[in-house]
Amino acid sequence: MTDGRVTVARLAEAKGLPVEALRRFGLSDVDEGVRFTYVAPGGTPGRTRLRTGMRGAGGSAWVPGDAHPVVAYCSADGLDNARSAGYQIVVEGESDCWTAWHHGLPAVGIPGSDHWDALAPEHLPVGEVFVQVEADNAQTYPDGVAGYVAAVVRRIRILGFTGRVHELKLGDGISDLSDLYGSDPDGFTAAVSQALDRSRLAGEETP
Repeated sequence: MTDGRVTVARLAEAKGLPVEALRRFGLSDVDEGVRFTYVAPGGTPGRTRLRTGMRGAGGSAWVPGDAHPVVAYCSADGLDNARSAGYQIVVEGESDCWTAWHHGLPAVGIPGSDHWDALAPEHLPVGEVFVQVEADNAQTYPDGVAGYVAAVVRRIRILGFTGRVHELKLGDGISDLSDLYGSDPDGFTAAVSQALDRSRLAGEETP
């Protein structure tokens, strides 16, 4: 294919993930780009997303006219991973979820920094939550990443979560899980484990 349209194959190549993995997560090619549906923890469909850019900022939007509810991005496998691990990682967007799920790690995606209220108790079947702190980006975080993280932490507590809540910072020059994987695919899971340990040592966040 010679046009510049985003496809599942191109997304997979950019993220360093198998095409089959992204298709298993529900991604499909359409004329406008790549389409996938956000699904609630019980399996009911939420709103459908259209990916028209290789990066989510400016290249990912809801399908026009979709009246389904806005829900956080999760999968049955991802929730099973969380239950097994005893913790959940809260990220912004969907591509970090693909990277985490493919490696057997838990993750739930906030569908845009202003939709932290999409997080529900069913997304947190754990005793410990890590909120990923990305590099500050005005396009993704119009009110600043610190404000977004604080809002997510407040939401988690409002939901009645009584476990531990930490900020997850992945290291200098590394913004998110996808960046971490791209920088060292072979060392990815070990690097995530080390980042989680650093976050635990840094203490808990308060709303």
